[in-house]
Amino acid sequence: MKKRGIEEAVLKLIRSSPKPLSTREISLNLKLAWHTADRYCLKLQIQNKIDSYTIGKSTAWFHKSG
Repeated sequence: MKKRGIEEAVLKLIRSSPKPLSTREISLNLKLAWHTADRYCLKLQIQNKIDSYTIGKSTAWFHKSG
């Protein structure tokens, strides 16, 4: 998967999920390394497309509506 394809796949997965997804869930669904999934989530967060909250040591990602 190319860089642009990863970003689009992460965004599509988060948008289609009815609940927030952890970085681990994203990496398992897209067959990516955890660090790769985390990095692309952070990039999307900087672009203001998704947001997150933490639960203990886990980060939950969700689509930012509006």
